[in-house]
Parts: sequence; C-alpha cells; structure tokens
Amino acid sequence: MKIKKLLSLVLGLLLVSIMFIGCGQKAENTTTKSNDEKKSLLVYCGAGLNKPMDEIGQSFEKKYGVKVEYTYANASDLIGQMEVSHKGDICVLPSDEDYETANKKGLTSEKKDLVYHVPVIAVPKGNPAEIASLKDFSKPGVKVILGDPKASPLGKLANKLFTKAGIVEQVNKNVVSTVSTVNEIVTFLSMKKGDASIIWEDNAMNAAKDIDIVQIPKEQNTIKVVGISTLKSSKDGELAKKFIDFTTSDEAKSIFVKYNLKPIK
Repeated sequence: MKIKKLLSLVLGLLLVSIMFIGCGQKAENTTTKSNDEKKSLLVYCGAGLNKPMDEIGQSFEKKYGVKVEYTYANASDLIGQMEVSHKGDICVLPSDEDYETANKKGLTSEKKDLVYHVPVIAVPKGNPAEIASLKDFSKPGVKVILGDPKASPLGKLANKLFTKAGIVEQVNKNVVSTVSTVNEIVTFLSMKKGDASIIWEDNAMNAAKDIDIVQIPKEQNTIKVVGISTLKSSKDGELAKKFIDFTTSDEAKSIFVKYNLKPIK
C-alpha cells in the first residue's frame, strides 16, 4: 500500500510539473508574439504621390518602428473604399473638393495642407503635335488623353480648364482615352499613345526622359493643394497624428522636394 501511495504522489508531482512547464512556455510564446507584433498605420493616398509617400513611410518606420501600409488609387475610389471598409488611419487627397466629399460622408477629421499640385500640359518627348497652349487641344486630329472626370481630380480639373477656355466641346471630340490615375496618363504619353494631356507638374518632371512640359499661364490655371487628415475610423488617433506631424517635418519636406513637389510652409 505504501508503495502505491508513493507512486501516486510521484505521478501527481510529475503531472503538476508538466503543467507548470506548459504554462510557462505558453506565457513565453505569448510574450514573444506580443513583442514581435509591430504597430502599423493604413494610409489611403492619391496614386500620383506614391513615390514620395513610400519614402516618407520608410523613413517613419525606421525612426519610430511603425509600419506604414498604403492603398493607392484615384480620389473617388479611395473615398469609396474608406466608406465601405470603415478601416484605416489616414488619407492623403489631392484637392479641397475631395476633402469636402470625404467630410460630408463623415470620414475625415481636420486636415493639414502638405504640398501644391500644379497642373501642366504634358506631351510625348519632342512634342510631335506641336502643342503650345490649351487651345491646341481643340485642333482637329490632336489625340488627347485625360483623367476620367467622374473619378479623377485631374479629369475634373481638365474639364474646368477647357470650359474656362471655351473649348471643352472641341476637346472632348479629340479625347482618345480617359484613365483613372495620373500614372496611367504618364505611361500612355511615354508610349506615344496620345499627343497631349493635363497632369501634375511633379509627375511630368519625374518622367522627364519620356515627357515634355508646356506650362499653363497662371491666369488660365487652377493650382490645387494636397492635404492629409486622420480618419475617424482610426483605432490609434495619437499614432496617426504622429505620422501627420512627420509628413510636415523638414525631413519629409526634403523628400517632397526631391520628387519635384512644392511643400506648403
């Protein structure tokens, strides 16, 4: 009997020891997992700003250990995604009109101005159609590529510029393609699938080996302001604000300048 009792006691102690070891490993694994998990931010951003914003995100991650993930698209699609998903921390939209739309839908908080967006006439290298002004978009035979006026801020802006110049109907007859983003316009012009378009100056300058620029006189032009705002869906408003503050820092401004953008002081 004594031997049986002793064996029962030993087995009981062994079982308790195994349970403690298991709990310890579980706690250790939980701690390790917690330490390995990195904070992150989801940023919705206009497609034409992908290069500077990618670099700013990398700098922020290096400095603060926070991963910055981007969704790039035209403004209309971005607002739609924000509205449907109810996820995300920050948005970077290319115009005040886009922010008004987002605000009316209850998506954004107060915004900060980042950089100027200056529209220019963009043509394939060498300017084969000899485009010199907005009026030339209305010439017979000129192949025009524009942003989609229903989705793209550039498309809406181009429509306003041509309306202001009194040539919108003639230009519309020359449109061979409408696209969602400025990056697509740059690609089409680089491949010489069109003679002229209206795009942002920074995108044209960043593609200078394939595209030439014709400036639009100030009195005929409409300069836009790119802004940044926290989203009401953000689960870490303090961290989102930290990123926004970083995008207006001298370090971020130097990155914008590198990509031919004009930061707002």
